[in-house]
Amino acid sequence: MKTIKMSEIEILSVQCISVIQKEIALLERLGAAQDVVSQAVYARDWADLDALFKRLEEYGKEFEMLEQERSKLFSELGKKLGFTDEKPGFYNITSRLSPELRRQMTDLYRRLKLDVLKIRLANENLNHYIASNRMVISDFLQAAFPDRKGKLYSRHGREVHSEMRSIVLDRSL
Repeated sequence: MKTIKMSEIEILSVQCISVIQKEIALLERLGAAQDVVSQAVYARDWADLDALFKRLEEYGKEFEMLEQERSKLFSELGKKLGFTDEKPGFYNITSRLSPELRRQMTDLYRRLKLDVLKIRLANENLNHYIASNRMVISDFLQAAFPDRKGKLYSRHGREVHSEMRSIVLDRSL
């Protein structure tokens, strides 16, 4: 059987492809967890929200590590390809790869960017939903309790800023 020896550029390219694939897989898990968080918020099911936020935080840390690894690999690949810039652009690097590696890497990179965009948009939608609800509740409380004139008090009698990050009602309205 004939042994094929890969060049350093091919090895680095394959490693970059592997890291991008790991990032895409992680984004799929992150997106699924984010969907669960969104559904819990929309359904006002707060039971397991802390655990979900911790999971999202862990995914974020893992993604940062993968991003650092990918950045390091791209930097090394750029140097091997003769770029003198500290951080040459992704498409500059891939333009000097073999057609098969270039196609594979650019396809994965585009998918990675689209997945990041989808997650960012879902996160923005959730933040908008939460901000809108907060404003509605704040406006309602100001209309329902005009005597407070926007002032809220803690159980110790100290004035609390009326911006509501969280509120617990002990009665049904």
